[in-house]
Amino acid sequence: MEDVVKSFSAKNDTVYVVNFWATFCKPCVAEIPDFIKLVEKYKNQKVKLLLVSLDLPSYYPAKIADFAKKNNYKTNIAWLSETNADHFCPMIDPKWSGAIPSTIIVNNKTGYKKFVEDQVSPADFEKYLKEAIGGNAVNKYVAPMNEAEVIDNESIKRNADASRMDYINFKSNDSSVYAVAEGKVKTIARIEDIKIVIIEKDKFFYTYSNLGSTLIKTGDVIKADQLIGYAAFDLDGYKPSLDLYVSKAENNIILSKADFAKRKDKKFTDHSIDSNQPQ
Repeated sequence: MEDVVKSFSAKNDTVYVVNFWATFCKPCVAEIPDFIKLVEKYKNQKVKLLLVSLDLPSYYPAKIADFAKKNNYKTNIAWLSETNADHFCPMIDPKWSGAIPSTIIVNNKTGYKKFVEDQVSPADFEKYLKEAIGGNAVNKYVAPMNEAEVIDNESIKRNADASRMDYINFKSNDSSVYAVAEGKVKTIARIEDIKIVIIEKDKFFYTYSNLGSTLIKTGDVIKADQLIGYAAFDLDGYKPSLDLYVSKAENNIILSKADFAKRKDKKFTDHSIDSNQPQ
C-alpha cells in the first residue's frame, strides 16, 4: 500500500483516481468502464486512473491480466499484495472498512480529496472529477432569490481584456434571499449599510454580498433553501440585488447561469429568519 499511496502523492496539479476493485466484484466491474471513459475525456486536464486489484494471490498476474484484456481496461493496473486491512485501510481513509468498490480522488495542489466506499455513478464520478480539477462549480444550485434575473456578465468574461469575473449577480422584485447550500455560518461582516454572510460546507465557501438585513449569527447551522436575509437594492435603486461568490480556500470559482435553476416554489411570505430556526 505504501507504493499505492506514493503513486498519488506528488505535489502537482494532476488529479489522481485510485479505484480498488476485484474481478469477482460485480459493482466494481460495472463502474470501471465509465471511469475509464471519463478519465479519457478529461485526460488533457491531467487526470490519471489506477486500478488496484484486491484479487486473491492465485489471480496474479495471469488471471487479472486476462480479465483486464478481455474487458478492454486500457489504464494502469496494480495488484495489492497486502492482507492486513487494519494496516492498509487507514492509509487510504480512516473510514475505509476494506469493502470494494472503493475510490479515492486526489488533487494535491488544491488539497482536494474525495473517498467513496461504494459504487459511483457516472454522473457523480464526473462531478467529483470536475471538483478535483477545479474551475466552474458543477452543482446545480437553486437561485437564491424568487424569480431572480441572473446577471453573469458572460460577454465580459469572453473578452480577454476584461478582468476576471468571480461572482454572479441576481436581481429580483422580491428581496428574500435563501441559502444555495447547507453549512455553518463562518463570518458575518458589515460594510456601511451592507451585510456579508459566509457559509462553509465541505471546504466550499458561499459568500452572500449586498444583504440589507439578516438575523442569523456566526456559528448558526443553515440548511439549503433556508431564508437567510433580505437583499438591498442595487446601485440605481431599481431592484433588490445580491452578489454570490462560491470559492475554495485557494480561489473563487467562476459561476454562470448554467449553474443555477429557477426556484420552483415562491416563498414570498416565508419569514423563518425571524425565529432564527432552520426550516
